[in-house]
Amino acid sequence: MKILIKNGTVIIDGCRRIENGAVLVDDQKIVGVYKDYQNIDCDRAIDVQNHYIMPGFIETHTHGDLGFDFNNCQMSDIYKISDALLDEGVTCFMASLTCENHEYMLNLLDEYEKCDVHNLLGVHLEGPFLSQEMPGVMKIESLMLPQIDIFDEYLQHCSKIKSMTIAPELDHALELIQHGHNKGIVMNIGHSNASASQVIEAQSYGAKGITHLYNAMSQHLHRNPGVVTGAFLSDLYCELIVDKFHIHEDVIQATYRAIGKNRIVLICDANPCKGLKDGIYEFSGKEIEIIDGKARIKETGRIAGSTLRLNQACRHMREICGCSMEDVVQMVTVNPAQMYGLNKGKIEVGYDGDIVVVNDQFDVLAVVNDGKIQKMRL
Repeated sequence: MKILIKNGTVIIDGCRRIENGAVLVDDQKIVGVYKDYQNIDCDRAIDVQNHYIMPGFIETHTHGDLGFDFNNCQMSDIYKISDALLDEGVTCFMASLTCENHEYMLNLLDEYEKCDVHNLLGVHLEGPFLSQEMPGVMKIESLMLPQIDIFDEYLQHCSKIKSMTIAPELDHALELIQHGHNKGIVMNIGHSNASASQVIEAQSYGAKGITHLYNAMSQHLHRNPGVVTGAFLSDLYCELIVDKFHIHEDVIQATYRAIGKNRIVLICDANPCKGLKDGIYEFSGKEIEIIDGKARIKETGRIAGSTLRLNQACRHMREICGCSMEDVVQMVTVNPAQMYGLNKGKIEVGYDGDIVVVNDQFDVLAVVNDGKIQKMRL
């Protein structure tokens, strides 16, 4: 079915826009981008009433939604997560898995190998090769030193593994980063007590990004520069949780100025309780308490993921940094698409036909995905 999304400001990518433009989607692909769209043949036209037409948002780091945890939910529940994410403009996502014991993880990966949810890009392994000094919400008993044979066993069980978070200062981590990079896996630095120089060295071995910058890592200290300093000095993509809780607003603004829009990747790092009311829940084997939408481990008070929606992250980024709609699209679609080698993230002919319509507050008004109109609030 040919779907014409018209009468809106088309944000093509992080630099370009078309005022009063239109986009034609057919058979899951973008087949036309127009300034003059009066005589375009289509089966269905959506008049977006002067709102913004953007590429679908790409969520590369989330642990679940609506009480469904990627570590233990039924594969059928991932359809429910996928549908819920469409409400925030997310047209594709990665399933981030926290650390488990080896046998459990292999069984879990076997399940993901069989998963056929269209919007699931793949699996992100957040560990187990992480620093015990920077565990965050991870199960410390499941953390281990890097081992290539264990990594390869993961890949043998699941071809959908697309990325891994690893602490580069650990013994044999650099060899594993290079090994993973050579196998086409995006290797990210996180849950790490590395020095800035170790981050730069990891980049030379093939590391591509920083997992949730500032959180669960060594900091930017003037006599002891850590992962954060390395992020500033490197060319790595940097995930950012912009929920006004994980990172102070001044630091978000400083990061935007220092790193720039071309390296920031907006994420939620949502815990599985996102979308539920305040209360006591379980995540990664720990009791967490959510108060006013802020999640903490009840025993320690540590932050335990977010309840952030990705369209909210976009709105916060604009509010805090005063950046343009194009800048936000760069951070929420273009950068993650480039980072993971996806045919997504821009409104250009031949790209996947994932389209979201939003107002200037990033409220989601319509979503076109998989060749169908999935959400409509116009």
